[in-house]
Amino acid sequence: MATEGAFVSRTFIIDTITPYRTSKKPIVAVNYTYPGPLLEANENDTCVIRVINKLAQPTTIHWHGISHRGTPDMDGAVGATQCAIPPNAEMTYKFKAYPPGTAWYHGHFLGQIVDGLIGPFIIHPKVEPNQEYYDTERILMVADWYNDLARTTLLSWFLSSKNPEGIEPIPDAIVVNGKFSQSLFVQTSNAKRIRFRIINAAAFSMYTFSIDGLLLHITEVDQTPVKPYTVSSFVINAAQRVSCFVDLNELDQSFVPDDVPPTKSIYIRFKADRDMYPVDISSYIPPYATQRYPYPVFFNPLYLAILSLDSCNSLPTYPVNQVITGSSNPDLGDQDANLLHARPFYQANNKIPDATHYLKLVITIHPDILNISRGYMNDVTYDHALDTTTNKSGKPKCLTSDKVPLLYQMATNPNELGIPSPIITSDSPLPAIQSDGHGHYLFPCGAVVDIVLENRDEGEHPFHSHGHNFWIISTSANPEAEQLYRGAYTKRDVVSVPGSGWAKIRLVTNNPGAWLFHCHIEWHMNAGLMAAFIVGPNELLAQGYTIKSTHKRFC
Repeated sequence: MATEGAFVSRTFIIDTITPYRTSKKPIVAVNYTYPGPLLEANENDTCVIRVINKLAQPTTIHWHGISHRGTPDMDGAVGATQCAIPPNAEMTYKFKAYPPGTAWYHGHFLGQIVDGLIGPFIIHPKVEPNQEYYDTERILMVADWYNDLARTTLLSWFLSSKNPEGIEPIPDAIVVNGKFSQSLFVQTSNAKRIRFRIINAAAFSMYTFSIDGLLLHITEVDQTPVKPYTVSSFVINAAQRVSCFVDLNELDQSFVPDDVPPTKSIYIRFKADRDMYPVDISSYIPPYATQRYPYPVFFNPLYLAILSLDSCNSLPTYPVNQVITGSSNPDLGDQDANLLHARPFYQANNKIPDATHYLKLVITIHPDILNISRGYMNDVTYDHALDTTTNKSGKPKCLTSDKVPLLYQMATNPNELGIPSPIITSDSPLPAIQSDGHGHYLFPCGAVVDIVLENRDEGEHPFHSHGHNFWIISTSANPEAEQLYRGAYTKRDVVSVPGSGWAKIRLVTNNPGAWLFHCHIEWHMNAGLMAAFIVGPNELLAQGYTIKSTHKRFC
């Protein structure tokens, strides 16, 4: 590990592999592994990642959780910050490893996150506030597994008139650390206190995580350290990260039947939320399925890894279907995917400014005029097509394009974006952030914006903000949090918005650039459930930002 402030240099080769005998699917892999290799850095290290594209399609990598202050063109969002890396080409990403914590990287183009382009990214802080509680750590990266390719099969079916109900592709399996057709054994290596970094890299699923007979002491949500908060299980939505430690001295083996010897291993459980799926997964065979047999015919919503207490990879002695919980605890059964009860570790330094602006985003999903199910925010479905309409000056409106990224437009014509200034509305006494009618919102640099996400869809949606994290003020599942935790809200970069409910977040737009804000369910993002936040175009240039060669080389 390099010292703080050093360079971390890596080469990522993006190519296809077919890693499993139990599935014919060729996946998109980094350095021929799935998930991709662990990327580690210390806080404020400079990461220099050379990405070589050996695919037959364009690609890009988004560094999820990285703020990219001063390097907005390194965010990896096609159409917003860069053009995609063409086949047989390469790009070098260079950015600061900040903020510290559990981040990850993934594809942000052509559904490649579904097809395997994922990997863990751990940024070690200068001071780890909860390090006294554990002796070793393990990473568990959970994802959906699909036997069919997203790019060629799943997306084309989902976004077609054959699927007007908007039924999302149902996973064929759950995969953890690249294993779905064989057991994943997790070694304790004689440690008694173990930190688990849980990363939900799923395209769709939300999971409940638990470990039989053990309490989970949560110490981090996304990249925010929190005071240890004890639960028996927790829910983690797509793109969220949660760290927790377990103390094997707390193991309660009372669930082991008297007629079997004490167990030398216990199950780690990832249970998919069946309520998310719009169909009965016990009998549903999707119409797009091309290679189901001899693969799993029906999706098993429970994945079992095995924590080997003696590192001998023995199987647990108790039944798989036995209901297991931790010891008695007042917070058992908490199903809040945002973990609003968890308090930030640095609470005294967590100064939360009052809001200066307001934005309401209404979330809906319904068929368009072509009978294709689309996602809408304030009645706008986000599209990468460049419009030919013009603003008052006669110049093209600012629209996301695979050929002219938003960031390039900001740096060349910062005063010609065609987005109205904030105005006062009846919804709030604060000035309301306005849109150009195409899903682009212009934020004054340094604004403190309360964003209310009103979800009129029945499904829960995990929304991710590029370039910024935010305080979660409250949700319809926990409305009292706004008053209960005033001055001590928890920061995340993914907020889970309850189905037919709402969430309120507070975001400080102090990072000039073009940043996507979208549902992290891959199917919904591709259906247009996304917006772009244009932050401080003039400040971007004042900071000395200039267009890099990315646009000239790839666009």
